This record gives sequence, C-alpha cells and structure tokens, in this order.
Amino acid sequence: MKGFLVIEPGILSSFQDLGRLGQHGIGLTVGGPMDVLSFRNANQLCSNDENASLIEIMVGGLIIESNLTTYIALTGASFPLKINGIFVSSSTTHKIYPGDRIEIGFAENGMRGYLAVAGGFSLETVFGSCSTVKREKIGGLYGDGQPITHGDFLPCPDNMVCPPFFWETNQLFRHSSKHSEVTTIRVILGYQAQTFDSTQRGIFFSSEYILSDRNDRMGARLTGPSVKSSLNGILSEGICLGAIQFPPDGMPIILLRDRQTIGGYPKIGSVFSLDLDKLSQLSPDSKVCFEQLSIEEAHNLLHLNLARSKLHKPKVNLKALSGEIEQLLVDKNPRGMRTLYEAIEPGSYLRAAQLINNNLGKILIGTGFPVNSTFETDGPVGAIALYNGIKKLGGDPVIVCDDPLLSFLESSFNTCKIQPNQDNATKLLKKYQPSLIISIERPGKASDGEYYNMRGVNITPKCADFDSIVLNADCPTICIGDGGNEVGMGNLNEALQKLNINPSITNCDELLVADVSNWGAHGLLAILSCLIDQDLLAEWDNEKVLAYLSKGGSVDGVTGKNTLSEDGMDSSISQNIVNKLRKLSGF
Repeated sequence: MKGFLVIEPGILSSFQDLGRLGQHGIGLTVGGPMDVLSFRNANQLCSNDENASLIEIMVGGLIIESNLTTYIALTGASFPLKINGIFVSSSTTHKIYPGDRIEIGFAENGMRGYLAVAGGFSLETVFGSCSTVKREKIGGLYGDGQPITHGDFLPCPDNMVCPPFFWETNQLFRHSSKHSEVTTIRVILGYQAQTFDSTQRGIFFSSEYILSDRNDRMGARLTGPSVKSSLNGILSEGICLGAIQFPPDGMPIILLRDRQTIGGYPKIGSVFSLDLDKLSQLSPDSKVCFEQLSIEEAHNLLHLNLARSKLHKPKVNLKALSGEIEQLLVDKNPRGMRTLYEAIEPGSYLRAAQLINNNLGKILIGTGFPVNSTFETDGPVGAIALYNGIKKLGGDPVIVCDDPLLSFLESSFNTCKIQPNQDNATKLLKKYQPSLIISIERPGKASDGEYYNMRGVNITPKCADFDSIVLNADCPTICIGDGGNEVGMGNLNEALQKLNINPSITNCDELLVADVSNWGAHGLLAILSCLIDQDLLAEWDNEKVLAYLSKGGSVDGVTGKNTLSEDGMDSSISQNIVNKLRKLSGF
C-alpha cells in the first residue's frame, strides 16, 4: 500500500472533502472544510478534482512520512512547512519521494491549514463523503469519525503527474494576525430578524464581539453585549450554514460545518457565505463586528466571486517545470542520456522555449537522419510538431532536410533542400536570414569530419552538412539529440567520452537531450504552452503523424522497419509522454 505514515497527528487533523450533502433529512450534518477557499486552493495546486479528500489541520503539529512518489501542497493559515528538515514555501506544489518527511509546525497566523496530495487520499465514503464528523462518529480514515492519530497510514495513489504550481501572494487571502484588529462579518437578515426590535438589532450591528475559546467545528461562540429576541422559544427547525442564533444568555453563536441539523433558538440571520472562510481562521480572543448585507448585494457579490474564480488559478513555476520535463524525458535512459543530462545546466528546456518565444521570425528546423537509403521516424515527427507549434505562435518555420525526406515533405510544409558534398550554409543563411535555428536528430560531424550512426557505421556519403549552418548562423541555435552523435552534442564533449559512440563535436547555444529526440520537441512545446497560456499539444496525434511519414517510406531508426514506432518504442509510448507533458504544464 502506498501513502503516508503518521508520526505526529498534531492538535486536531481530520480528513475532509466538500461535505456530506443532502443528508439532513436523516439527521446527518454536512461537515466539510471550514475554509472552503483554502480547501479549493490546495486541491488546485495538486490538479485534483474539486471534491478530492485532504487533511484539515487545526493549529498544526502534523508530521508524516512518505513511502511513494507524489506531490503535496499546503494552504490556509501560515504554517511553517519543512520537507526533510528544510523549510519550503506553502501555497506551492512540492514533489515528494519515498522516505521524505513532511513536518507542519504550529500556525503563525490563522488557525486551519489544508494539506492536499495529488489524486486525493484514497478513502471509503460514508453517505457520499469521507468528511470527518466526530460528534456523529462518521467519516475519516476508518469511517468512525475519529481524527487522525499516531501510527495511522494514510493511503493515496502513486505516480501521479502534477504541474509545479504556486499561488502568488496577491492571489491569497491574508489572515489577520493582530488581536487588536476587528474583522467585519457581513450578515443577511432572516425571517426571525423581526423578533429583534430596532434597539436589539442596533446593539448587535454596532458592537464588537470577542471570539470565545469554546469554538469548534460546530459553532463560533462570541462574547459581548447581550441581544434578546421577543421569542421565548420556538419549535426546532432546520439550521443553515452560518446561522446566527441567540440562546437565553443573549450571546451569539454562529453555526458552522458540523452544526446540528435542527435548532430552536431565535436567529437574526446568517453570515454571508464568503465571510465564513475568514471567520474560520480567526483565533480565540479575536474581535469581530457585524454589517448588514441585503440579499441583492449578496447575490451580486456571489456572481462577481464566481466570475473571478474562473480566472483564479495558480501559476506554473517555469523553472521547476523545466526540471520536471528534463527528468521525465531521460527517465527510460536506453542510450545513456541521463548521463548527458547531468552535465547540462538545469533549465535547458525553459531557456530553449524562451529563445523560440523571443525570436519568432524565420525559424529553420533541420532534421532527417539517413537509415537504409531512407529516413528514420525520430526527428521528422518532432520537426513537424515544432513546425505546427511555431506557426501557432506566429513564427515562420522552414523544415530543412535532404532527400528522400525533403521530396516527401515539400508538398505539405515550407521546406528547404540541403545536399551532400555541397556548401549549404552560405546560400541558405543569406536567403533566409533566420531569427533562430533548431536542429532535431540531425547527424553531427565527428572529430574526423565524418558522420557516423549509433552502430559506428560511416554514413557521410548520405549526409548533407547541417553543422555549418548551425555554426555560421548569426542567430541563436537550439539542438536536440538522443545519442551523442547529433548536431550540438559538442557542448558535452567530456561527458560524451563515457558513451561508446563516435560523438559529434558541433556546438550550439542551447542543447536539449531526451531518450527520443521527438520527445524533446514535445517538451519544448509544453513549456511554450505555459509561456503563452495556450495548449500547443492539445491536438497532437502521434500515431497519425507516424502513419503520414510511413507513406513516405520512413523506418524506425533502431529496427530499420517501416513501423509506427520511434527508436524501437511504440507510438503509444510517445503519446503517453505527450499526455504527461500536458498534465505537467497544467493543461
């Protein structure tokens, strides 16, 4: 079983989802998060369904240990957060590995925090919810309403993919840290408000109240001036969230998530739903005052909030995203690209994506690796992906290659032909004056000036010189490779000595490595999607592109066969990589 072991449960930590809706008729309360906004923020950071279960932490002190690879995020009150003893930011997605220890200290500002995990915790639901309600002995880890305790094991799904999200400070509600500050709570009057005369209502809306230390998930108890209703008692009736009732002592009680379903005390009205979040974060002895809000004003504010919520989404940490992509694309490591990746300064995919985004003029895309008198699938697939993406960005791409690939592509794409044993660079660079040059899976010259495949076979007679185009260009250059014998690999001369190949010595401005070069193109487009907030991989159909190239006589570079595969890997593997890249980039 995968999940987290509870080392310390904290003061009061419980599982919550959005609550047990529609069960008042059988006497069950809703439950759910006290601070709904922070709850939603945490799940958004982990790309979860809005109703995914998470941990609500009261005051703090929770310590858990992981036995899986996943992502977590902490929102709500200001809690010190440490992973393996190192302080990290809250309101940020963090990748967690087996053995990692997560420590949540005690709240410095606010009262409740929300710890989400990618995919949510794997819990059984009771009456449609896992929300813990201790009074009703329902929900939680074992379905018995008990909070999380020492030694509990908290199950959750493994190997989830999640963007490295974060909430900007200006996107978050900041909880008051000063007891001297007065928090205004807006109230909508109910039908029983008429039982409070003008004097009593005046007292209520003009006075300050102090939050009692007897607060819990059932209700917020206040102390201050007494307010009386003309009713001596009423028949018990249904109780809504946020209802403000007055028991005989005249001290208001605001009913919250774990409230009873019926009650018989007079109620002046209900707290506006958007104000319940900030109320839930107030500590004992905090000061509050009340302000009347009309139903029309409440409706307008709710609609405005709904409109804003559609635009309210976390940002992607582009540097962290680049790191995630770089690791994903060398994870299989069939040809030692992980060794080369470790020799590259982190952030290569982000830097390359920024180069593309900042140089959207004439962009030359060189590709094509000769295999058995034809061309291999690795390279042209990525070139087509880059071509289409650059066009969507507003650039003017040109695919540069030799025959037979050129003859096949030229009817569908803007192309430029290069030929073996010719000076291709001088004429081509003068004609196009490119703003950027990209090479993907293009043979690179070895130290003897010859071209070699991965098996060490000399393929020079079949290779046009693209190296000179890269080396003589007056614009930035990006090269993508997966073996060490491609254009641009000269950047890693020392690391290449660890591989059993005839390495390329040609340099470039930004080198990208991947287990399959085509994947490098997809990784670039994933980051570009974040830069422009448009999913450039949404319509990508890997098998369709491979089928198109197959009609032109393409072969798999590893098997030498005309199959819908790349470097010995089925098309579905590449499509799965694309799907993961889309998830990582938040689409």
